[in-house]
Amino acid sequence: MTDGVATDGVATDGVATDGVTADASGGGPAGPPRGRRRLLTAVLLVAGVAGLVAVARNDAWSLVTRMADGWSLALLAVSVLTNVGGLLLGLLSWRAVLDDLGPPVGLFGSARIFFCGLLGKFLPTPVFGLLAHIQLGAEYGATAGRMVTTYVVSLGITMLTACLAALGIAPAVLGGNTWWLALPVLVLLCFVVRPGLIGAAVEHGARLFRRPPPSGRNSPRAVRVSLALALLSWFSAGLHLWLIVVALGGPPGRSLAACVGGFALATVAGTLTIVLPDGLGAREMVLVLSLSTVVPVSTAGAAAIVSRLVCTVAELGTAGVMILVTRSRRGTAPAAPGDTTADPPGGKTDAVPQPRS
Repeated sequence: MTDGVATDGVATDGVATDGVTADASGGGPAGPPRGRRRLLTAVLLVAGVAGLVAVARNDAWSLVTRMADGWSLALLAVSVLTNVGGLLLGLLSWRAVLDDLGPPVGLFGSARIFFCGLLGKFLPTPVFGLLAHIQLGAEYGATAGRMVTTYVVSLGITMLTACLAALGIAPAVLGGNTWWLALPVLVLLCFVVRPGLIGAAVEHGARLFRRPPPSGRNSPRAVRVSLALALLSWFSAGLHLWLIVVALGGPPGRSLAACVGGFALATVAGTLTIVLPDGLGAREMVLVLSLSTVVPVSTAGAAAIVSRLVCTVAELGTAGVMILVTRSRRGTAPAAPGDTTADPPGGKTDAVPQPRS
């Protein structure tokens, strides 16, 4: 769900954080030229879409068109709702980290920041979401360092819980040889028992990449709450794929774990493919490979296509509604002139705005 990582005091693409400005054209090691990156994006995108079309060329498209009956449409409507539920649980997981690092931003402010940043996943760039968090967070009294720390910690929690959820696909692939799955479960339990390990890992990463340390460390309770909500988020989001597979005639019992695990695995693959907008093509290929362990390849291809449509509708619809609602909320509570202790429009915070230097 996230696009890129930075640290406190370091600017990205020429945008200053905490008073330090970095020129995108100088200083540190440069990334690939823009033209080469665009070419790579185009090549990977075409390859991914071509692969998906090749997989779905036989029966998948006919399966998709046959989902126009009342029962299938009802399942699709519930599928959208479960995906929205996963998004809202993801918001709460992210907010648990944010509010633990400083004065509470408020539900409306958190929703506006989170969902504006979510829109960055549809762009082939790793920094838009982070920049949106930094700029919008400033409107609610949250420093750039706090927003970056929230971003990095939440990214780690999201990836960790996604990898755990992805284990659901293992029994379908490995059969009875799943004893080793206890190892990643033990890793998660280590983070539950010692939540400070996540903060320590973030600090070590900052030192490794010669970046300033994070602005703070989350409390054990906040990390545990965020981990639990993130796991529930993956389960809710994965249910949307299961409903699609059931609508396509897949086995309800055998496909549940594969759908939840496969969706988490595919989302991680799409997130890591940062040159593709929302991992388009890469996510679908991983979904097809995962689902083909419990349903025919044509059904898996149809499910991947419908899942992309459902997720896009759920994400754009939820983000649009949340942004409109929070903009309306912003406009109803303007601060009185000269009152520096008033809540910022759209969200409550105890932070007092400081004059710019």
